[in-house]
Amino acid sequence: MWSSKTVRIKQLLFFLAFFLFTVNLYAQSAGSFKGQIINSETNEFIGNANIVVEGTNIGTISDREGNFEIKNLSPGQYQILISVVGFNTKKLSIQLPQKATEIFQVKLEPANKELGDVDVVGHQFLISKDTSIVREPLSVATAISRISTVEMETQGAVTLIDAMQYIPGSWTETRGRKVKQFFSVRGQKYPYPEYSIDGVWQREFEETGYFMSTLNIESIEIVRSSAALVKGLSGISGIIDVKTIKPKGKTTSAGIKYGSLNTFSANAQHGNKVNNIRYNVSTSYFGTNGPENRNGNERIGNLNGLFDWQINDKLQLSANTMLIYGNREIVTPIEPADSKLMNWKEKYDPIQTVVSSVKLNYRGSDKSETELQTNFAYRNPEYSIYTISKDSYNNYSEKDYEYSLNLLHSRLLSSNNTLRFGGLYSHWVAPEGKRFYFGKKADVHTFSAVVADEHKAGRFVFDAGLRLISDYIKEWGAFGIEGIGSKFAGVQAIKNETAPLVWQSVVGASYLHSQSSSFHGHLAGGNIAARKGSLTAEGTTPENEMRFQYDAGFKKVSAAGDELTFSLFYVDRKNAITYSGETIGDNQGNLMELYENRDKHNLGVEIDAKKMLPVLNLSLFANFTFMKSEMRVNGEMEKDTETPEIISNAGIMYDYKSFDINVFANYTGAYENDRFVDKTWVAENGKFPLGNFLSLNLTTGYTFGKSKNTRVYIEAKNLTDVKYYTVAGYPDNGRMIFMGVKMKF
Repeated sequence: MWSSKTVRIKQLLFFLAFFLFTVNLYAQSAGSFKGQIINSETNEFIGNANIVVEGTNIGTISDREGNFEIKNLSPGQYQILISVVGFNTKKLSIQLPQKATEIFQVKLEPANKELGDVDVVGHQFLISKDTSIVREPLSVATAISRISTVEMETQGAVTLIDAMQYIPGSWTETRGRKVKQFFSVRGQKYPYPEYSIDGVWQREFEETGYFMSTLNIESIEIVRSSAALVKGLSGISGIIDVKTIKPKGKTTSAGIKYGSLNTFSANAQHGNKVNNIRYNVSTSYFGTNGPENRNGNERIGNLNGLFDWQINDKLQLSANTMLIYGNREIVTPIEPADSKLMNWKEKYDPIQTVVSSVKLNYRGSDKSETELQTNFAYRNPEYSIYTISKDSYNNYSEKDYEYSLNLLHSRLLSSNNTLRFGGLYSHWVAPEGKRFYFGKKADVHTFSAVVADEHKAGRFVFDAGLRLISDYIKEWGAFGIEGIGSKFAGVQAIKNETAPLVWQSVVGASYLHSQSSSFHGHLAGGNIAARKGSLTAEGTTPENEMRFQYDAGFKKVSAAGDELTFSLFYVDRKNAITYSGETIGDNQGNLMELYENRDKHNLGVEIDAKKMLPVLNLSLFANFTFMKSEMRVNGEMEKDTETPEIISNAGIMYDYKSFDINVFANYTGAYENDRFVDKTWVAENGKFPLGNFLSLNLTTGYTFGKSKNTRVYIEAKNLTDVKYYTVAGYPDNGRMIFMGVKMKF
C-alpha cells in the first residue's frame, strides 16, 4: 500500500518511536480537597486551570469562579500541579484529610511565556474549547488542530503560513521566496482551505496569508476536514480561523531578529484591559535580500489593531483591522523551470492590503446568541514583469475590494439541543480585473444561508448542517479564451447572470466514552464551484466538483495536557478541479495556468500525539499522515504521483529555568509534477521529482532580567542543509541562521 521508505524517513521514524512509546494517557479518578485559583496581580478568578495530582492520572479543572474539587482521596501528603495558559505553573504540597470548611486559595502569577493551547477535561465530558457562535461540531474534533502563540514563537514563525507547517498532514508547496505558498491538508488542493479572522469569513484572502505577521495572532485553528459550514462558504475544503490577541491585562513587548540573506525583522506590541475594554496594537517590519543573483528582495510592514468592548453582560462589540504595505520580488527559478519564467523579473511594488471586521454579539437571557459580522477588505498591489530578452516592462494594477454582512443566530431549543442558522451577503469587485484578466472587470454578488443543529442524547452527540450558496454575476469578462490569449480583447463579458446553486452538508456523531476519551464519526458532502476565472484547455469553465469526505476517529486527553488522536479519512472527489499541467499565454506573453476535471480518491490515516513530561521539563509532539491517492487516467484509476504518501512532523521542547531548546522535524514523502517545468524537459524526463526530504529546525534561547522579561535566542532553519524542492525550479535556500532578542515590559 505504501511506497518503500528512504533512509531519511527510517531515521525520522526511529527518532519518533521512543516518543510514541512514552505516550500513555490515563482516565481521571476522584479526589478529596477543595481550592480556588486567582490571579496574583488582579485578584480575578481563573477558570479552566488544570489541577493534577503529581505522579497520578487524577485531575480536574477550575470553574469560572476559579473553584475546583477532587473527592475521596486517601489520607496522606500529595503534590499538586496547577497550570493554565498565560500563567506560571505552581506546585503545592498538601496534607489530607482536609477540614470540611477549608478551601485552599492559590495565587498564580502571569507568565512571560504561555503554555500550548490544549483541550482539558474535568467535571464534564470532553468538549471543544471554542464556544463561539461559529464553533465546529464535536464530531470533527479529530480533524481540528490548534497552534498557540508560544508554539509560533518557539518555531520562529514569521508569517501565518509559517505557523502551520507542523500540523498533521500539512503540505506547503513554495514557489519563490514565499510569494506563492500553496498550503493544503490531507493532499486536498483546488480549492485550497479558506480563511476567517475571529470567525469572520474572508472571501479573497488568497496571498494575504503569505504576508500576514504572527505578532497579532493568539492562536490558529485549522479544520482539516470538510465541516466548516458556519465559518466559511467553502468549508468543504477545510478552513483556517485566525484568532487575534485579546489581552487579559497590560502587555508590552518588542523584538528584533537578523540572519542569513540579510534577513531581518523588527516588531512592537502593546495591549491592555481597562475595565470592560480590551485593546491591542502591534506593528512589524520584515525584509530579506533573497538568494544571490535571483532577485527575492522583500520589505513588508504590518500594522494591526484590535478593540473589544464588553458593553454589558449581554452585548459585546469587537473590531479588528490589519494593514499590510511593502514590496516583494518573485525569486527567479532555475533549470528545469519554464524558459519564460527564467526570462522574467517579477515583483509586487507596492503591496497594499487592508482587512477589517466588526462584530456585534448579543447574548439573550434565554441562552440564545445573535452575532452580526461585517467585513471589508481592500487590496491594490501593483504587479510588474520585466522581460529580459525584450528589455520591456508590463505593469498591472490588481485593485479589488470586498465587503460582506453575516448574521448568525444560536438558540438552545432544549437542554440537549442547540440550533444555529444564518444568512450571508458578500460583494466582490475587481474594477480592472486581476493580473491574467487585466482590463476585464469582475463584479460578483454572493448569497448564502446555513442551518446547523446539535443534539445530545446521553453520551452521544449528533450534529447536522446544510449550506446553500448562489452567485449573481453582474459582470465577468474572463471566460471563453478559446486557445490563445490574444483573443482576450474579443471576449464577450458575462453580465447579469445567476450561477448554479452550490450546496454543502454535514452529518456527524460522537460518543463520549469517559471524561477523557471520545469516539467521532463525520460525513461531509457537497459540490464545489471552480474559482472565478478558472479555465480548461478548451477555454471553458471547469464543472463543479462533487466531494464526499468521511472521518472516523478516537481522541483521548488527560488533565495534564497529554493528547492522543487517531483518525481515518476517505475523500471521494467526482470531477475534481485540478491543475492540468497546461498553460496559456495572454496577449502580453504571460502564462496562465489551466485546469481540468478528473475523478480522485484519497484514503488516509492520521496519528497525532502530545506528551507533557514536567518532571523532565519536556513537552513532545509527533504526528503522521499516511495517504493512498488515486486519480482517473484514460478511464482507469491509477496512483496519483502528484500527492505525497507520507507527511510527518515531530518536536521536542525543553524549558528549564532560563534555558529553552526546541527541535522540530518534518518529513514530506516523494511526489512529482510538471508545474512550471520546461515542456522539453518533461518530454525527455517525465514529471519533475519533488519532496522526499527531512528538514530539521532548531531554536534555543536564554531568558534573563529581574522579571525574566528578556530572551535572546538563535534559530537554525534546515540544519541538514538539504536543497529540497516542493515546486520545480525553486529549491529551498538551505541552512539559514538567525539571532534575535525579545523584551517584555
